Amino acid sequence: MIPKDFLTLFDGLSQSHGRVEVFRDFLDVFLYVLSCGYCREDYTRVCNMYDGQEIRVFMQMVQAVADHSEGFSDVLGDIFMEYISHGHNGQFFTPQHVSDLMAEVTCGGIRPGQSVYDPTCGSGRMLLSAVRSLNRTDPNGRIFCYGSDIDLTCVKMTAINMLMNSIPGEVAWMNTLTMEHWRSYRTGLVRIGNVWLPTLKVLGAGETDLVGRVKETVKRSGHTAGAQLQLSFDF
Repeated sequence: MIPKDFLTLFDGLSQSHGRVEVFRDFLDVFLYVLSCGYCREDYTRVCNMYDGQEIRVFMQMVQAVADHSEGFSDVLGDIFMEYISHGHNGQFFTPQHVSDLMAEVTCGGIRPGQSVYDPTCGSGRMLLSAVRSLNRTDPNGRIFCYGSDIDLTCVKMTAINMLMNSIPGEVAWMNTLTMEHWRSYRTGLVRIGNVWLPTLKVLGAGETDLVGRVKETVKRSGHTAGAQLQLSFDF
C-alpha cells in the first residue's frame, strides 16, 4: 500500500521536477539518511538541484516510507510500479503474497547465517519474503541476502529495503547474463548495546565477490546464469 502522506509530498515535488527524476533523487536522499552520511556525493548532487524547502520535503518522504515499511513491507516497489515504471521492460514485481508463498516453499527450513540470492531482485521483495519466513520462527535471526539487477533504480530500492530491515548482504548493479558488474551496495550489521544497526559500503566495478559466487553456483548446478531460479537457496 502506498502511503497517502507520501503521495501528497511526492506529487508536490513532481509538478516542478517530474516524477521519474524526483523518485530517483528521493532514493539518493534515502540512502544518504540510512547510511548516516556515507553516500554524500549523490546527496550533494540532489542538494544542488533543489532548494532548502524541497530538501525538507524529501526528508518527510523518507519518514513517510519508513513509517509504513514495518513487517518487511515493500512500499518502494509499489510506488515504483504505480508511478514510475508502468510495466516498462516488464517491470511488474511479484505480488507480495506470491513472494511470501515462494519463500515458504523455497526457504521454509532456512536457518540464521545461511544465504539466499535473487538474480533479478527488482525492489527486493523476494528477499524480504525470505527474511520474513525465517522471522516467523526466529524473530532475531538474520540470513544473508544477495540480489542483482540491471536497473540501478531497482538496486537502490533493494539496498534501502535491506537497510531499513537490518538485513546483511549485497545488492549488485550488474548484467546477470554476461556477469558484467558496475557497482554494489554491501550492507552489514554492527551491534550497539542490544540493538543491531545497519551499515552500508558502496563498491565500484568489479569490487565484489558476488560474481565469483554466482559463477561457481551455476557451474555446480550445470545451468547457465539465466536459468537460475528467481530465489536461490543455500547460495
